[in-house]
Amino acid sequence: MVVGRYAPSPTGFMHYGNAAAALASWLDVRARGGKWLLRIEDLDTERCRPEYIEALKRDIHWMGLEWDHSEPIFVQSERHKVYEEALATLERQGLTYHCFCTRAQLSAIASAPQEGDGNDTTKYRANPCELLSCSQIFKNQQEGRRSSVRLKLPDIVDDFEDIHFGWQSASLREAMGTDPILRRSDGMWAYQLAVSVDDALQGVNLVTRGVDLMPSAHVQRYIINSLGYEVPRYAHIPLLMGLDGMRLAKRNGGNGKYTIMYAREEERLEPMQFIARILSIMGVITPEIDSLSLDEAIDFWSRHPFDANRGVSVI
Repeated sequence: MVVGRYAPSPTGFMHYGNAAAALASWLDVRARGGKWLLRIEDLDTERCRPEYIEALKRDIHWMGLEWDHSEPIFVQSERHKVYEEALATLERQGLTYHCFCTRAQLSAIASAPQEGDGNDTTKYRANPCELLSCSQIFKNQQEGRRSSVRLKLPDIVDDFEDIHFGWQSASLREAMGTDPILRRSDGMWAYQLAVSVDDALQGVNLVTRGVDLMPSAHVQRYIINSLGYEVPRYAHIPLLMGLDGMRLAKRNGGNGKYTIMYAREEERLEPMQFIARILSIMGVITPEIDSLSLDEAIDFWSRHPFDANRGVSVI
């Protein structure tokens, strides 16, 4: 059975971009007769708030995108032990290292000139902490220096076929630019580890999300495979932009009027009208269709999800 998920971060009210990601994920799963799960990615304790969790549940319910209530909702802030065990598995395989670099040191590494003829533009920069000996690590720790834990990326090419964007091939190192953090120096779990572990343990085999996370798919595939789990398929969608050309983001209120709450409470849209508006913006249906049931949306999506080469903006 196909198992998909929607995994929002409760750092603000849901905007059109979030709605498009949730709807696309739901449609990808329901069109295949699958199960749709909800996960709360609330590791950012400074920005995540309980009221936003309730708000996003309300918005999802209003859209009619019911998740499978027979399965528990994973809440990342409650899963520290699970991530500890996953990190230990990677450590036993020699796939991690302690990094004591400060932000300034990492910036200096990133801006250092590339060796060669001066024309090389390789993005990846090796981290000097990867070469630290056990005695050096112990000495740093004894001096009270805190370290993050990073994934040691191999120099390999990763290939996969995205359901919407087609074949993707990238150097694992260049896709990320640097070895990703798995656990921050303050003990906070990082996105790449948490999302990989949760997708694996929830049995997610179809991940639908914004195309900005395409590079992360390569490293998440590597992490999931290293942990011994089945790697899911990926289906990325174009980002929705405001008329100002800026990406919608919760931190700026979803660019004001582009929140689901505004559409519901200020514009007084019905869910079927809102579904039609989102799919029209994505280019799945024509603007003349101003109302659409979810069953009709599944039919349209199955026949023509969207043009992956089409620029998407909020009108």
